[in-house]
Amino acid sequence: MCYQISFNESLDAIYESLPELDPEEGLDIDLEPMVFESGFTFPKHPILVKEEKEIKVKVFHWGMIAEYMKAVTIDGADKKALDNQRRKLLLTRAERVIEDHHSVWYGKRQKRVLIPATGFFEYREVAGFKNKIPYYIHLKDRPLFFLPGLYNYSHIPNKDGELIGTFSLIIRAANSVMRQIHNSGDHPFRMPLMLTKELEQKWLQPNLSDEAIQSILDFEMPSNELDYWPVKSLYRADPFDKELIKPFVYEGLEAQVE
Repeated sequence: MCYQISFNESLDAIYESLPELDPEEGLDIDLEPMVFESGFTFPKHPILVKEEKEIKVKVFHWGMIAEYMKAVTIDGADKKALDNQRRKLLLTRAERVIEDHHSVWYGKRQKRVLIPATGFFEYREVAGFKNKIPYYIHLKDRPLFFLPGLYNYSHIPNKDGELIGTFSLIIRAANSVMRQIHNSGDHPFRMPLMLTKELEQKWLQPNLSDEAIQSILDFEMPSNELDYWPVKSLYRADPFDKELIKPFVYEGLEAQVE
């Protein structure tokens, strides 16, 4: 259910795609692009956040740490229990951000980020195949796009005493193509919330009303805006293997996604 994304670009590509960003504020960090990035490893990922009235590029960790979580440090003896809680906050259901006033997401609705991506992976169950077929999905006309999410600064320090930024990626009901690809599992028929450029920019505007936030959450990316194909097995994949996003032919896979 979209626990795997791809960011196969340099940090410079973010600045090139958003002229309003100040290149002088660039990140002084060596962050190698990852073709295959699993949320279950709580990876570092560049994000866009509006702070002090400016959009800034920062590096946060995927997997939100919320205030109710308890541990001495992120990397200490409580790590296993903390990680189990964080896995539940890797993804945010769009329906719960505004509608569920008791959810952690409602409390974070004004803490919005954009997550740069070049694509994402999802699995399709096909009759006659023992294993699900992985697919790579991306926008046809935008090599780099930005997925909306929510964030929180951790109150639990890491081993260096830092309070890191953490985020969750928003998912919604799938469009017609993604319903065919993500067609099974515990939470089928879901996809990342994907936006137009205009809605991406609106997502970072401060103090949006609940109605304005909901209107963005309700957007469904048309199926004809997506490109997708089967890829080779992602089991124990090398995160930097560029072959992972190339089309792969499975013998006997005749059923098409339309």
